[in-house]
Amino acid sequence: MSAIGASIRGAMHYGLSSVRQDSFAIGSSSGNDCQWVIAAIADGVSSSAQSHTFADYMARQAVILISDELPLIPNGALNNHDFWADIATRLVGISDEFCRIAAKRIVSEEKSEEVDKALPRDFVRKWATTLEFVIIQASFKNPGADAEFVHVTVAGDGAAFVLNEEQGWNTVRMGKRRSGAIVSNAVLSLPLIPEEFSVNFGFLRKNDCFILTTDGLGDFIGDGSSPLGGFFQANLPKCESLASFLQIVDVSLYKADDDRTIIMIKRNG
Repeated sequence: MSAIGASIRGAMHYGLSSVRQDSFAIGSSSGNDCQWVIAAIADGVSSSAQSHTFADYMARQAVILISDELPLIPNGALNNHDFWADIATRLVGISDEFCRIAAKRIVSEEKSEEVDKALPRDFVRKWATTLEFVIIQASFKNPGADAEFVHVTVAGDGAAFVLNEEQGWNTVRMGKRRSGAIVSNAVLSLPLIPEEFSVNFGFLRKNDCFILTTDGLGDFIGDGSSPLGGFFQANLPKCESLASFLQIVDVSLYKADDDRTIIMIKRNG
């Protein structure tokens, strides 16, 4: 199992010299005679002044929390929806705690009590980010066995796919909500509390690639039948290094000025 990721600023962000708000983290864990690859992406909301610091913190915290919890999962319990919903709930709590601590650092001591009483929506003008993660099995007792994975969207509009050069794209989660030709740009971000979490389970077979991406690329991949989807299908599965990965994913897209973050985890054997 190999994992590579990249985060690239869009043309508008470069032109205005604005900070990149995306962040990602990749890690690993082991337990119960198994090893796991963990990847997380957080897309800071551009209208929030400190979203880049918040996104960076939440991506790293997601990997840290999951790597600590994975060894505690009983054998065969990776596909337990309630377990991952609980992890997502804890990450929402971590996001809220971050905002309150950060807010107290920039207000007077007299106003500290106001921060304690504040609602999550009171923080989003300064701190707001999406968050999603994937865990993929990386070691096997039986050679050739399928690799289990679980993908969780805590909040936001990122997309996730399984890509195979021969079989094409399989959507794990479509980022934007769609109704026919209409696409909704509404996104709920942390520290707001989602009504529910998206939890999806699946398997990677030999030469499958798990693709995790923010909306800056996910919206243009669509269901995989787009020009970008075809280009990635022809090139990403052959990618073996970070340099070649960057050459492929740093694409020029019409009207695409958003940050773009993409992680690829490939099942080699």
